[in-house]
Amino acid sequence: MPLESQQMSATGSAAARAGAGAPLEGRWQALAVVCLGVMMAFVNVSSLISALPAIQSDLHTSPAQLVWVSSAYTLAVVSVVLSAGTLGDLIGRRAVFLGGVAVFAVSSALAFFSDSAGLLIAAQALMGIGGAAILPASLSIVSHAFTDPRERTSAISVWASCSGLGLAIGPPVAGILLDHASWHAVFLINVVLGVVAIALTPLLVPESKHPTRRLDPAGVVLGTVVVASATYAIIEGGSVGYTAAQIVAAYVVFLVSLIAFVRIELRHHDPMLDLRLFKSPSFAVVMGVATATMFGFVGISLLSVLYLERVQHLGALATGLRMLAMFGTYIVVSAVAARLVRRVGVRAMLTGGLVIMGAGSLILLAAGASSGFGSMFPGLLIVGIGSGLLVAPSTAAAVNSVPTQQAGMASAAVNMFRQLGSVLGPSVLGTIVTTRFPHNLTDRLLDGGVPTATTRQIVDGASHGGSTAGLPASLQATVTGSAGPAFTDAVHLGLLIGGIVLLVTAVPTMAFVGKSRRS
Repeated sequence: MPLESQQMSATGSAAARAGAGAPLEGRWQALAVVCLGVMMAFVNVSSLISALPAIQSDLHTSPAQLVWVSSAYTLAVVSVVLSAGTLGDLIGRRAVFLGGVAVFAVSSALAFFSDSAGLLIAAQALMGIGGAAILPASLSIVSHAFTDPRERTSAISVWASCSGLGLAIGPPVAGILLDHASWHAVFLINVVLGVVAIALTPLLVPESKHPTRRLDPAGVVLGTVVVASATYAIIEGGSVGYTAAQIVAAYVVFLVSLIAFVRIELRHHDPMLDLRLFKSPSFAVVMGVATATMFGFVGISLLSVLYLERVQHLGALATGLRMLAMFGTYIVVSAVAARLVRRVGVRAMLTGGLVIMGAGSLILLAAGASSGFGSMFPGLLIVGIGSGLLVAPSTAAAVNSVPTQQAGMASAAVNMFRQLGSVLGPSVLGTIVTTRFPHNLTDRLLDGGVPTATTRQIVDGASHGGSTAGLPASLQATVTGSAGPAFTDAVHLGLLIGGIVLLVTAVPTMAFVGKSRRS
């Protein structure tokens, strides 16, 4: 990106800010409206996790399809979030925000009427496109509406807290709906929020533009292919084997598109992502921190929900309320993280957050097949504390790792890598569980004396969300006694890997974050 464009993107023009300025009351009303959009984007993530077991049981999805149901949304977000931010600068941030909310609401209605896994995955991908428009546009609206630095800091803190609020209210609200209706009703939350936001946005949200930015079509296409091919290889590789022909082909597509993406972005006069930022070791590590944070947060959330519903046999509402131990703690800690980082420093804050979060994941290993919620509570609480320490400080660390004129690009990049982590978390950890469970169950059934042919039928049914209702009474007790421990062992493997990833990421964080100087 040219220096002039970087400076204008990071600081904005006086005219644009003046045009965005509004009476105090109007600015806070605009903030409230865009927060509805932000809540939509995150309510969908946590409410969908609560609904996954019901979706699998109703649609009889395969393990790989189930992972795609939870990954299609974030995959779409990470693929187009940077280009959506540029589009907002070009044609108007309110227009892009409004368009994103409309797409989100319509695709949520499509998900409501879905009667197949394919249609639901497509609806989730469309929601991701809407979410990619909502997130950067809403933050830009807030930044331009609040011109006083202190007010802007407070407003952005409110904007950021809405993501945690969305994550927190998703499970209990979804639980209430699932206890009284089918899983389809979960998507009505987004429709209601979307209708309200669409009605209020033209009345309360000011328009602002920054027409010096330009789209990077080649970067958008190649970046999408890079992320999509890598995620496809991770998901399908767990089912068909990582040396299968289609997985090898995905590896080739990934490598070729990655090389082309790097070459084009380095030569483009206004790239979607300025790869020269990664010359700073501090910046590169912070991107890894952002990815690992959401990898762990969303991945651990998914495994915890699946464990509570599949092993402890809790209803959706009971599961959602228990997950507040993690989501609620995240909100509280996030609110004080900005003040805490000024006392302990960014490097110590990020390193400590990763260690705490990783430790929480490992503490969750104490939950066995016959344990109560008491064995899970400490781990969920600690994961919530660790993640709350990471989200806001990682943005500050990204900006402080690069020259001042590139602060806007750094902020956009850290958000993109967070979304990448949100894709990889459920994809990797979810795939580990869905692929290890059949192996674990097979071993336990064979050890219990169940014939091989019968074992295959039982395992196939259990992998697709089936029950023991149609089995002979003599087999039901054996299957029930084997399924819980088999699924728990699979969840434990996912939690172990998630904890290791977080702890390993803490090492370069301690070594490199804060080493570079801003110019």
